[in-house]
Amino acid sequence: MHPVGVNALARFFFRPAGRIARREYALGVGLILSVNVAVFSFLLGRGEPEPLLVFFLTVLAIPFFVAQLVLVAKRCHDIGLPGSYLLLLFVPVLGLAWFLALAVLPGNPGPNPYGPAPRFADPRTTEA
Repeated sequence: MHPVGVNALARFFFRPAGRIARREYALGVGLILSVNVAVFSFLLGRGEPEPLLVFFLTVLAIPFFVAQLVLVAKRCHDIGLPGSYLLLLFVPVLGLAWFLALAVLPGNPGPNPYGPAPRFADPRTTEA
């Protein structure tokens, strides 16, 4: 198994160009949600959090929010839609449905205007 470099992670979470498959989307979203739940649990466990801590964690949340939007844009690209469809996330009720639909809608099987079909590398089958 190959370690993932910082550049690869930065491209995955912060470069909106290209496409990602359903599995990559689910793993990326799961990672972001896990971190958010951990931070929220930390704050709840502290009782009354200090304002400086709340400010620091709020500033820290901005890159996670951006990463989430980038994953949604890439997933839109995979199904052949422009990344601007991520704006549907901000429509009440529809936003949650769209967020979940992106995890189950199949992508275009071949190349589309946003690039070739994504290939999720399974470390058990990847050559060294």
